Amino acid sequence: MKLIFHQQTMEIDNQATAAEIVENINKLVDDDYYFSHFIADGVEVFEDHEKFLDNRQENTEQLEIIAKTAKEFTNDILLSVENYTAQATPLLETLSSEFYNNPSGQTWEQFAQLMESLQWINGVIELLRNQEAKVANWSQYEEIVDNIQQELENLEEAVENEDFVLIGDIIQYEISPIFEALHDASKTTIDTEGTRPNLN
Repeated sequence: MKLIFHQQTMEIDNQATAAEIVENINKLVDDDYYFSHFIADGVEVFEDHEKFLDNRQENTEQLEIIAKTAKEFTNDILLSVENYTAQATPLLETLSSEFYNNPSGQTWEQFAQLMESLQWINGVIELLRNQEAKVANWSQYEEIVDNIQQELENLEEAVENEDFVLIGDIIQYEISPIFEALHDASKTTIDTEGTRPNLN
């Protein structure tokens, strides 16, 4: 099997394990790039890379590695953040009002998804923090992540005390403004330093 990245080509033994192939991909994609996905004989594979390789590697002749520079990677992530926060913000109002009434099983499922999304946002901001060249409005993100940490602690306490009104308050008056601030921050970064996909 051939691994191709930019002008480099690496031959891989067909008996190599999926983990060994991924290790070789990481060697090709150095510190200046973030691995995005690969194209296996013309098929784009965006997730479960090892699983794909486990099942198909013997029949795959060529893997073209697609990686992004730190700037491109940051831009893509912030486009996702901007899009996600725009969609999620209106849903937060509904979720908070459900806690003011009587939270159902579905309310708690949505609450669990909110917790996951806050962890994802933390992860995104951690990625931004670890980049050598910080975005110009980095201080906005630092403030957002501090606020998230504070509200996660407050939510945990409210859940332990089964204080549903407080949970509703925190979602409406604290989390919702955090999402709006994050939406504005990501929009600012993209519009001043990044690019948007050409929609024409």
